[in-house]
Amino acid sequence: MIKKERIQTIFSNCPLDTEVIILKNGSDSFIDKNFFYTTGLNQGIFEGCAVVLFPDGNVHIIVSSLEEELAKKTDASVHTFKTRKELSTVMETIIGKSDKIGINASYLLYSDYVFLHSIFKQKEFIDISKIFDYTRMIKDKEEIKNIKKACEIADKVAEKIPDFISKGMHEFELAAEINYHLQRFGAQKPAFETISSFGSNTAMPHYAHGNKKLMNGDFILCDFGATINNYHSDTSRTFVYGSASSKQREIYETVMKSQEIALDTIHPNIQAKKIHQVTYDFIEQSKFKGCFIHSTGHSLGLNVHDPGVGFNFHCDEILKENMVLTVEPGIYLSDYGGVRIEDDIVIRSEGCELLTTSSKSLIEI
Repeated sequence: MIKKERIQTIFSNCPLDTEVIILKNGSDSFIDKNFFYTTGLNQGIFEGCAVVLFPDGNVHIIVSSLEEELAKKTDASVHTFKTRKELSTVMETIIGKSDKIGINASYLLYSDYVFLHSIFKQKEFIDISKIFDYTRMIKDKEEIKNIKKACEIADKVAEKIPDFISKGMHEFELAAEINYHLQRFGAQKPAFETISSFGSNTAMPHYAHGNKKLMNGDFILCDFGATINNYHSDTSRTFVYGSASSKQREIYETVMKSQEIALDTIHPNIQAKKIHQVTYDFIEQSKFKGCFIHSTGHSLGLNVHDPGVGFNFHCDEILKENMVLTVEPGIYLSDYGGVRIEDDIVIRSEGCELLTTSSKSLIEI
């Protein structure tokens, strides 16, 4: 289960003098996803636990008794601790004479940095957080398989959403239906807090859900995803309850066309920011100028917003095969409503492959 090839790739991208890497988890909100990326574990929380990686792919997992049985599902060397002092002793033994220690500073709590520094006062810490970001931009076959499965589940739910809808239902009720069906169709859990917004609330891209009741003529915007083995999907579909007005149709068709332009432009060896540029320019040249207020997409993987690459004005990264991203243009009119159409894609040699394939036709419910 240990991902030796991933670990060896990480070290190959590191400064040459990096002898060992320590990943230290904090509390539940501060768990380093690279802990799972390198160990292959897909269950458990592993609060306060650590993993020590060596260039040959050798791995030591240091866990509390709470996580011991899960850790033993790997082929790593597993060490348990009951106290902070025991954790220190185990780490000292494993690290031995190695002097150059790589750490993921982006996910390391300051308190944990102080703890590590207290153990290894005479050793040098090297921040390799960008190395993890760079390595994880390119997904391997197993990662893509997990994301595809998560996308298949999201597609099944997307196709069922019109069946859940009824006049007068609350936003939170629709979110509950979506979450229930994600797990009913095989997801470990929702990938993030499901968005189900009605009417003017659809003009707020990161609004989640509340007490608003569905009324005739409302936009319905749903943004949700599934989790499979810690990997995520992320898709958005927009509907109209009742008959769509000509303005609603025009907004929808503009977003749809902008996404088609983005998808047609995506291919290896192009800068990521150029995808956002062509999408943004198309909407800016329409009557909805100024109404596209976020990026065209983000990387997707162990994090819903995976690090390293995204479709925005600031990303100079060159697109490469097996990167997985979202493509999600939107138009938002304050006090009126908004439309977002979001799909997940993997970059292939001649373009991109859609991983989410549920209908994108404007559906009137």
